[in-house]
Amino acid sequence: MKKFVTNMIGAKYVTSQPYDLERSFQDSAPGIPIFVFLSPGVDVAASVEQLGSKLGFTSDAGRYVSVSLGQGQESIAMNALTNAHKNGGWVLLQNVHLTIDWTSGPLEKRVDKLSEGAHSDFRLFLSAEPPPALERPLPISLLQNSIKLTNEPPEGLRPNLRRAYSQFNEEILESCAKQAEFRTIIFALCYFHAALLERKKFGVGNLPGATSGIGWNMNYPFNTGDLLCCGQCTANYLENNVKV
Repeated sequence: MKKFVTNMIGAKYVTSQPYDLERSFQDSAPGIPIFVFLSPGVDVAASVEQLGSKLGFTSDAGRYVSVSLGQGQESIAMNALTNAHKNGGWVLLQNVHLTIDWTSGPLEKRVDKLSEGAHSDFRLFLSAEPPPALERPLPISLLQNSIKLTNEPPEGLRPNLRRAYSQFNEEILESCAKQAEFRTIIFALCYFHAALLERKKFGVGNLPGATSGIGWNMNYPFNTGDLLCCGQCTANYLENNVKV
């Protein structure tokens, strides 16, 4: 199908637009949240933190709060939202689909009136699994009031490998004393990470409506945070051991 569409009307219709949070941020406002749908290999928190650091919204400065939703986190999330809405700052609420009752109730009502009395520096970021993977749908008004983004991983082992390796800048690569060994292991980790993501195309057994599970039995995102954590563990191991 991809080849057919490419031959008939052009490659641009089968090529997804690159994920650009900074460009989308320019269209946001205190009363317009940014809603990011999760996809394999994507770490929303890292991209929001990176943009926040660039614009001066960091947790150290008390201007950025990230809350991963789950049991008992609803009140913490609402307090962070209320404080930033009044005093200015960024709030990232991750995995809002895990607390669907709260998301469909208090959060939806809060977002409906988000523009009322909001500080000019206030921004709200939300993340959730895409609708087909959810047991219960997300509130329609919440989606309608938000700028919706998705960061699909590139197709193919080589593009995924390039994207994974691009997460390690020169500052990270030069931070380890054993640079030759570190760079070699990082490349191997990136190759392994790309292979993990590509294997998902063969099916994930526990997803709703799955017809094949020969790729993976269980669904796990294998996101950028996992990759960077492995890179940090590698650096620590190399620094703390004389022999490799």
